[in-house]
Amino acid sequence: MPFLTTPNCTLYFDVFEPDTGTAGASQAETVLLLHGFGGTPESDFAGQLPLLRQRYRVVAPHLHGYGKSSQRSRYPVSYYRDDVVDVITLLDALDIGRVLVLAFSDGAISGLLLAALHRERVVKLAAMGAQNSINEENVAAIRHWLLERPLSEEWQEELARLHGEPYWRALPRMYVEAQVALVEAGGVLITDEELASIRCPTLIMHGARDRVVPADYARYIHAHIPDSQLLLFDTGHAAHLRCQEEYTEAVMSFFEG
Repeated sequence: MPFLTTPNCTLYFDVFEPDTGTAGASQAETVLLLHGFGGTPESDFAGQLPLLRQRYRVVAPHLHGYGKSSQRSRYPVSYYRDDVVDVITLLDALDIGRVLVLAFSDGAISGLLLAALHRERVVKLAAMGAQNSINEENVAAIRHWLLERPLSEEWQEELARLHGEPYWRALPRMYVEAQVALVEAGGVLITDEELASIRCPTLIMHGARDRVVPADYARYIHAHIPDSQLLLFDTGHAAHLRCQEEYTEAVMSFFEG
């Protein structure tokens, strides 16, 4: 199994090589997948992986705390930036210089930081469900989502399958505690200066009816990244699942454009 020791964890990852029958596969670009809370690349991007694998090499790490990577006992306030360190360590180990990035939710925050802090490594960035800061209202929404109402049986089964029993049951509370700590630390996840420093073509996507991360965050991020594009879907946070066809078409068109 492919594991890598990084400064923060033991990172599990998959590398899916492009279909050898696809024209130009030997010169294929690499897509890096960055998943969100409670997910893995295979779960968050299940609808896009088959098409991506026809045209690109795909690097799919399980971020720290998820899937087959090291489990967490806590989320430090630096965890988004720690994820960037882990990803750069992985790309260096694989001798991959530049990547297209497809990222969702927490992964989208890390993807924005990756594009800001390592501009030479990101060719294009398609990020959905990101936020540049967090406040008490956001934390209340996250707490309601994860702790105050029962998780669906379907999602509980998926979390158990992806992350294992009983570990997955600790993740929601740890995550909420981390968001509280982020607010107490000032609530800034990505500075305006970091957003403005992003130079790669960037597609900012969001669910217009997102009740976990309000769409105003997407508008703010779009306004602060030069020449970025904004695409809103008429749904909530999981727009890649609810509007799968439209989302997949937008991502593939952006990467190939």
